[in-house]
Amino acid sequence: MHLINQFLDQQLRAWRQQRQPGQPLIIGIGGGTGSGKSTIAAEIQRRLAPLMVTIVNQDKFFKPREEMPTYFSEFFRKPCPDFNRPDSIYADRMIAHCQKLNGMDVAVLEGILMLYYPEMRQLMDLSCYVSLDLDEMLIRRTKRNLAAGYGGDYEEIAHYNLECVTRQHLRYNAPTERLAQLVIPNGTEESAQREEILASLCGTIQRQFAPDGGQ
Repeated sequence: MHLINQFLDQQLRAWRQQRQPGQPLIIGIGGGTGSGKSTIAAEIQRRLAPLMVTIVNQDKFFKPREEMPTYFSEFFRKPCPDFNRPDSIYADRMIAHCQKLNGMDVAVLEGILMLYYPEMRQLMDLSCYVSLDLDEMLIRRTKRNLAAGYGGDYEEIAHYNLECVTRQHLRYNAPTERLAQLVIPNGTEESAQREEILASLCGTIQRQFAPDGGQ
């Protein structure tokens, strides 16, 4: 953890020195579907109170179903919407929206492909990837969708996972882990390590917003 603390301190000090008035600290969070990105983003927001923190979710920029790219499903025997590709969202709209973020202390940008687009990474003062074993990720995704009542029944969700989610995760999402500056492990048995990283991250951010910059 010493190296992580040192890296975060250097990274955020550099941001503080270069910060323009009204410019937020921008944190990007990528990771697979069901990996826990939204939960971690919300936890960062909670821990940083009373700082003003906004969360921008990539899901808000998904194209409507009639414009969504498709894949051919052997299970359904027809083309089906593919929500896991870079062209499944209005990337230009998302980038333009994030370029205009202003008036808050911290902005957290989260989504499965948040680290995929170079223009998005250029906006980030810190890029993170939530790491989770693929099998555990798919189990969590299935449970989440069933509980929320979307994506169909168990069999439909399972086939979508096999035909689309896994394939596109390995093609587009998993490679973005190497682009992240900070990897946050989020497996069932990694809670202690995740807690240490989040505590270090949020503590360092709080210090940078102190009047003396944590000196």
